[in-house]
Amino acid sequence: MNAKTSNSLRQFFELLFAFTQKEIKARYKNAVLGFLWMFLNPVIQMVVIGFVFSLIFRFGIKDYYFFLLAGLLPWNFFALSINKATPAIVYERNLIQKSFFPREVIPLSIVLSNFFHLLISLFLFLIFLGAIGKWQIFAPLNFLLFLISLFFLLIFTAGFSLITSSLNVFWRDITFFTQALVLIWFYATPILYPLSFIPKQFQAVFYLNPLSGIFTSLQRSAISNGSFPYQILLGQFLLIIFIFIFGVILFKNRAKYFSDWL
Repeated sequence: MNAKTSNSLRQFFELLFAFTQKEIKARYKNAVLGFLWMFLNPVIQMVVIGFVFSLIFRFGIKDYYFFLLAGLLPWNFFALSINKATPAIVYERNLIQKSFFPREVIPLSIVLSNFFHLLISLFLFLIFLGAIGKWQIFAPLNFLLFLISLFFLLIFTAGFSLITSSLNVFWRDITFFTQALVLIWFYATPILYPLSFIPKQFQAVFYLNPLSGIFTSLQRSAISNGSFPYQILLGQFLLIIFIFIFGVILFKNRAKYFSDWL
């Protein structure tokens, strides 16, 4: 790596850090509870959804509320990141037209700031699990699977946000499309229910959803609920890497035309 490339990378990450820091500070500005809202909102969802679903369905999950929270925390990160990052380039049109900088730092900073909040909320969740004696997630293999799944969730969210944010510059309908897609995606991903609840003849369809493996792994790691075919998980991780690389390439190819369309 030559000096010019090294300086470019250093400047990129410094700029990304600055944008991310700005997002973190702005999100809960003047909010009394601040970062706690990242944890409290999923807890409220957990109580309401858990009460309703436990009355209607019988999933056979011993710690269903913990199962829910282990899925709702990362899901809120994903949904909020996509919905906010998709129109971000359009919202920052004045900044883009006035100065030159790597445009990808705009959606990526949104994803990273939300991931920072997710880590805080998961830290509180882990403390709570340990306090009540639920130590399954701290077993080495479970914890490793949990961390790996989080990493791939971050990669997938970043890649998908690069795709939607770049396309939204040219077709503003992408914002409305992603809002609808995220809503449908929530119910099409095993978050409220275990993957085993899906009839076997339809499970292959769910394996096409990259998020199904991530959330099954996160929830299984948290409460040790059932098993998961790791060969399917590996295939989904490879798909996620492909989506991330595709997102980076697409964004870079489209970024040179942003100023003409904003």
